[in-house]
Parts: sequence; structure tokens; C-alpha cells
Amino acid sequence: MTMRVECLTHEHEAALALLWRAATDTRRTEAGLELIQPLEDSGSALSRHGAFGVGVFEDALLISAAVALPALGDSARSSRPVPGLVHVSSVATHPTRWGEGWGARATKAVLSQAMRRGYARAQLWTHARNPTARRLYEGLGFTVSGISKTDDHGEDVVHYLADLVANLHAPRPAARVLCCDPVGRVLLMRWRDPYDGHHLSEPPGGGIEAGETPQEAVLREWAEETGLAVPDLVEPPTDVARDLFWGGQRYVVSELFFLAHASHAGVPDTDAQTEQERDCYLGHAWVPWQSLDDLGEPVEPDLVPVLRRLDAEGPWAEGPRGEH
Repeated sequence: MTMRVECLTHEHEAALALLWRAATDTRRTEAGLELIQPLEDSGSALSRHGAFGVGVFEDALLISAAVALPALGDSARSSRPVPGLVHVSSVATHPTRWGEGWGARATKAVLSQAMRRGYARAQLWTHARNPTARRLYEGLGFTVSGISKTDDHGEDVVHYLADLVANLHAPRPAARVLCCDPVGRVLLMRWRDPYDGHHLSEPPGGGIEAGETPQEAVLREWAEETGLAVPDLVEPPTDVARDLFWGGQRYVVSELFFLAHASHAGVPDTDAQTEQERDCYLGHAWVPWQSLDDLGEPVEPDLVPVLRRLDAEGPWAEGPRGEH
């Protein structure tokens, strides 16, 4: 069986509703409370404005999930969002998997997604008579704000707050290659962050090992990640400042990017990828440079300015974004 973390979509709403129902019914039964009918399909939380969610899957089975959305003022009685504050609206784990840490895993993942979106603080409400949930949130850095209320089902709930701070990771120097085929398509590798399920596409490359030159490193990474014939590198490279989240950490780094030309758009052979890379690898795409902003998922970093620095006379010299 394979465990993985994935971003939730509207296709997961039914599974999310069933998960919430199983967790809620079991909790209330164990607490000696009557079972309740949900005020609304809990899966609809994903349809709310700005909502996002993360699920922990065992193969195709959703076993834990967390959903968050912009926090609204006056305990959500206002339609005005509170700047910088995200509201964790629901965390649920299937009762057969309680005590295994999956609720914490889903919560960490959704908070990581919140930081990607620029949120600096998080809030949530949990039942006063649920010590397990309270220990979970307090273990993740949440503290009681002092506000409490009675929810729509007559249970007392308490309010928690936390500052969102990512660990800053200082990686080794890295190099990447922007490889173009004869018609101006750029090779991108697609990855899934195993920590929070985030998808991104970026050019092949990676860390420079001790004793390597940037050129040696980028060609080694090219061979490991793509297995394709060695492209013709164009000198000199350019520095690219990157600020991104990966694996629950924030990376602020300057990487060297090379331009390269391939004779054709080959299909990568990933046999030489590391086990960690294979677990995260989603595929590849040769993307027309004009379409780098239109993939429907993040491309890291913004590549058109990098292409223009590497080759001021290339077809991207004056593209859809106007002059340099």
C-alpha cells in the first residue's frame, strides 16, 4: 500500500463528506452525544471562495483531510476577510486510523499550503471536550486565544491561533538547464511535493556536489533526471533568485541557469532518478515558451525573463508580455 499527500479537488467532495461523517459519528458516540445531521454537506467546504484542502491517501482511499479558507471578520459574520489570516475549517481522520498521526499530517500539509498562499497566521475552532484534537493542535503550535462559543449543534468550542513560520533551509548551490527544442519548446519536469501535495513544474537540475563545476553538475542532473542525450550548453549562465516552499521548508537561494539546445523533443528515461525523485515525479512536458504561463499549475521560477537574459536575440525577446 502506498501513502501519499495530495491536494483536494471538487472530485473529492463526496469522499470528504463520508470521511467527516465517519469521524463525527464516532466522536459523538464515544462522547455519549446524539448523532447529528450535518447542516450542509461538509464536502461543500471546498466550494467556498478561496478554499483549499489537502488529503492523505492510502492508495485511492482518503483516510485524513484538512480544509482551509480565508478567515472572515467577526467570527465569520462579516463578509470581509481578515488580512493574512487563514481559517482551518475542518480536519478529519477516519476512525480506524485514529492514533496514527494522520490528522497532524493533514493539518501540517494544509498549513504549508496556506504559507504558499501568503498567509501569516492561522485560526481554528475545536470542541472543548475533545482532548485529543486539542493536544494535536497545541502540539502544532496553536494556542488558545481566550474566545469560546457554542456551535450550531450545542457543543462548546474553543478558538485557537498560530503564527505560520516556515523553517528557512540553506541548500547547497544548484544549477539548472533551460533546454529548448528546434521550435522553441522548453523541457519541464513535473513534481509533487510529498509534504503538502503541491504540484509544480521546473527545468531539470539540482544541487552542485563538492568538487563539481556548475557545468558538470547540470549535465549530471540532466542525465539522472531525463536520461536524454546531452544537449549543447550555451555560455554564460545567469543567476536566478528563487524563493519557494518544498518539503515543509522555505528555500531562498540563487541558482545558475544554463540555456541549451536539443536536436529534438525527446521522451525522458527516468530509470536513473533517485527513489525520492521517482516518488515525486509526475511526468514531463515540452512547453512552447509562449505558453509557460498557461499550464494551469505553477511553473518555478518565472522563466521568460530568464530566457531573455540568456538569449536576448531569441524568439522570446519580445513576447506576449511585451518588451523586456
